[in-house]
Amino acid sequence: MAKDGFDAITDVRGLINIPSVLALLGTGGKVDPSIKTTGSDVKGIVVNLLGITNEQDQIAIGNVNCYAPAIISTINGKQVSLPNQAALSTLAKAITPLIDEQFKTKFRVWVEENATIVQDTDGSYFASIKFRYQSLQDNYTNI
Repeated sequence: MAKDGFDAITDVRGLINIPSVLALLGTGGKVDPSIKTTGSDVKGIVVNLLGITNEQDQIAIGNVNCYAPAIISTINGKQVSLPNQAALSTLAKAITPLIDEQFKTKFRVWVEENATIVQDTDGSYFASIKFRYQSLQDNYTNI
């Protein structure tokens, strides 16, 4: 059966929406599909997808974004927001083996690019892990 972006996100999210990861997120933290629904003061994870092909061998590229509250520091008398390197590293290192080289019955997923820190539009920071997803359509009719 053909998969769409919703299915791919559900598959990858299912690999990481587990008790050990939720414990790292703490109170209020969760693993969201597509967009972040927690505030910038709460750890969270978002699984999103950039698209999925509609061929027999379906390929998708997506991201697992791990959020942690920024650290507020004073530099030269000004308050600045800095990434919480320790928290982001802990989350990324916990997530990476859960999505790298996973060969399941209906899909495969592996890490394409290791975590890098990015600043979001709201000023918060996240560690972004790029993954590749693959699924085989068993009802492909466009041959």
